[in-house]
Amino acid sequence: MAAGLIGRDAELAQLEAALAGAAEHGAALLVIGEAGIGKTSLLDTAARQARDRGYRVLAITGLESEAQLPYAGLHQLLQPVLESAASLPVPQRTALLTALGMRAGTPPEMFLVALATLNLIDGVGDARPIVLVADDVQWLDPPTIAVLTFIARRLESTHILLVMALREGFQSPVLSAQLPEIRIGPLSEAAARELLGGVAPELDHQTRRLVLEEALGNPLALLELPRAFRHQGTDGREGALRSLPLTERLERTFSAQAARLPAQTQTALLFAALDKDPSVSDVLSATRRQVEAEVTVEVLEPAIEEDLIATAGSTVRFRHPLIRSALDQSATAAQRRNAHLLLAEVAADPDRRAWHRAKSVLGADEGAAKDLEAVAARAQDRGATSTALGALELAASLTPNESARARRLLAAAELAFQVGDKPAVGRLLDAAATLQLTSHDVARMTWLREIFNDGAPGDPDAVGRLVRVARDAAAGGDRNLALNLLQGAALRCWWADPGAEAKTLVAEAVEQIAADDLDPRALEILALTAPIDTSARIGPRVREAARIDDGDPSRTQLLAFAAYAVGDIPQAIELMDRASPTLRAQGRLGLLAQLLVVRGWAGLNAGHFSDAIRAMEEGNSLAIETGQPIWAAISRIGRAVLLGLQGDERAAEKLIAEAEGDLGAQRLSLLLAKSEFARGVIATTAGRQSDAVDHFSRMFLPDGPAFHELVAHAAAPLVINCAVRAGRLDDARRLMDKLEAMAERTTAPLVRIGVRLGRALLANESEAENLYEKALDSDPKWPFHYARLEMAFGAWLRRRRRITESRPHLRSARDAFDALGLQPWADKARAELRASGERNAEPAPKTPQPLTPQELQIAQMAAAGLSNREIADRLFLSHRTVGAHLYRVFPKLGIVSRSELTQALGSIEPALTR
Repeated sequence: MAAGLIGRDAELAQLEAALAGAAEHGAALLVIGEAGIGKTSLLDTAARQARDRGYRVLAITGLESEAQLPYAGLHQLLQPVLESAASLPVPQRTALLTALGMRAGTPPEMFLVALATLNLIDGVGDARPIVLVADDVQWLDPPTIAVLTFIARRLESTHILLVMALREGFQSPVLSAQLPEIRIGPLSEAAARELLGGVAPELDHQTRRLVLEEALGNPLALLELPRAFRHQGTDGREGALRSLPLTERLERTFSAQAARLPAQTQTALLFAALDKDPSVSDVLSATRRQVEAEVTVEVLEPAIEEDLIATAGSTVRFRHPLIRSALDQSATAAQRRNAHLLLAEVAADPDRRAWHRAKSVLGADEGAAKDLEAVAARAQDRGATSTALGALELAASLTPNESARARRLLAAAELAFQVGDKPAVGRLLDAAATLQLTSHDVARMTWLREIFNDGAPGDPDAVGRLVRVARDAAAGGDRNLALNLLQGAALRCWWADPGAEAKTLVAEAVEQIAADDLDPRALEILALTAPIDTSARIGPRVREAARIDDGDPSRTQLLAFAAYAVGDIPQAIELMDRASPTLRAQGRLGLLAQLLVVRGWAGLNAGHFSDAIRAMEEGNSLAIETGQPIWAAISRIGRAVLLGLQGDERAAEKLIAEAEGDLGAQRLSLLLAKSEFARGVIATTAGRQSDAVDHFSRMFLPDGPAFHELVAHAAAPLVINCAVRAGRLDDARRLMDKLEAMAERTTAPLVRIGVRLGRALLANESEAENLYEKALDSDPKWPFHYARLEMAFGAWLRRRRRITESRPHLRSARDAFDALGLQPWADKARAELRASGERNAEPAPKTPQPLTPQELQIAQMAAAGLSNREIADRLFLSHRTVGAHLYRVFPKLGIVSRSELTQALGSIEPALTR
């Protein structure tokens, strides 16, 4: 690594290793340190060294003035390679160019923009690694930060190195990626002395000692304080500022430096500091109005000579962000208001004029508020949601009328929810709650609080309140808002059962408010609220509504969730598989995460474990990435069930504990029920049948914390067998009565499977065989539960010494469990076969190197004829990552070409990640 940075050998070595590794694999690093600590110098050195290696470098620097301009940072980063965007798939190219303002269109999904960015950068590298350098990410606009965070998680199989620098103390979304960090601390005493000696060798001993004490090892302070002391001397300064934070001391240093400049230059600098993107012409025009005299660009020369600013074309740039901050902080409030007023007068752009006017007023000003509301509308039209949010919040603070202020606060809260700014949502709603609200405002605020909390429980009376507000909204003519509120009430019923009375309120309200029996939202609301009692009428409605395919995947997803809630798993799977490709193509990863988690549970319920594993793994990753902890927890429990079926009890319990730990305080009955289900599966797989009964029984108890009718569906095929094998026949009969009652109210296949097996298990000798045979002849014949049924019947026959008749059923069960990759269950079938005298009951040979869920997913797509780029687009990966996965898959399968994939994948099951 190039020399020149004093005292940073360890940090330089880390960057050296990352640069060297980029030739083999991608990576991301986050450099963190306080202002002036040397982050920029470190990044500059890394970029220079990368170029020396022949790498391509793309760089970006966050600007506080552009923090509210969506994708401004991304445009800066990609500018040198945008001509290559033509090679991107059309949806990605359109999304990227629209986001960058180079093409008209509706605001694209951020994840689609991020995927386009990844593929664009990966594609222009050719054989050369690419280094992305992002400085001052705390001031990058939120969409650009989201894109960089997305990319950072997907670099392993690329030749891209991403190095970002973040100022200490800033909470940035990039921290959620949990990247390897380089934390830059103060220079050692020896390094600080060496640096100071190099930049200010003329300092006397006393001044040198004072600078070292005040600088505290900060390189910027070591550069700037000698200059200040040369101008001001050291009399009275020793220890005077040491109680202040170093950043504030540096700001005071810069303020003092500016205070020595001519008065007109100081005036011009304040205008530059208060303008987000100061142009030389606007700064000079405002200065002329302030001093009432002619000024030229020469007024800036003293500041340029002092190295406070530079001019880049027609723009004024500050050498360091602390200089701008120092000038802002040193001005009085009256001086700042006057400066904003003059900047408003000279600004040609209406948006900049409105911002400056708003900041120039003291107190309420409806005219300024209206101008800002217009700024927000224009920002939304071009997809700049963060800018619109800031404009509306400021507009609300300037609004004299309470009703208008509440309206603007609620509109801002909706935008805050859209951009994922939960603290802003809470702050804005709390502010609106103190004002005079119309009934419609109350309904909007109630709905916003509901979606803000993801429908999670916490207030037992909330369902009733939501229904009342929904009825008020419907009475006021806003059926859409009413259904939104009822959807929130239904989600509360789904996450935590509120009791029959509350659920009836929701069901009655939606039946009366919904204008259409086939409205997907209404169907989902009914299904989530009462999955058992609405099963018979929801199923046919969903199937009829599903015939209308308008290309809207969110509509299809609502229908799929309604079908899943009432237990119609085949219909749910069909609809989810229909919605998934479009959600992927549109980059709607938040909805896709939810769909994949439910798809995983549907596959698990139906015994399609390969599908379940893939969906659970991807759903979990996307739920974490999109900030949906409830869905991530549900996916973890699903993976725990699959691990439990495979006999990996320790890994399964670990996942359950993680899920409960993340959300335990919320006491979600759905989560508790799924945890009980998972532990029941673990126990029955391990042969602890009485423990399994205890776990499964808890989701059938209406007054218990783990009561949940849908999860009880999943336990239905298991619980009676466990109770019978544990010798708990009274419990078995009691639970059987519950299943029979459920079967009278629902058409859910899992309940019917459980009832058929339960009847056979509890029947007397003369009826059992007929009931077993009826169960075997009935549909659906889902592989796991059908294999269990065959094993139970084979064991029943064997115990009655009907050995020859028992063996075909036991062999079929063994083979099915082997095919499903469930070794403990296959071993149970083998034990029954050995007890029947069967000699050939040995395990089937295993695949020595099982594929990961993602490897199997990619291999299956490749076998279906998709190219690497097509696979990458569907899975939000780079095409090089897909190629790297296939490179690992081929030797695992013992093949050398794509044409062999179909045959090799015939019996492969994915391995769950632990």
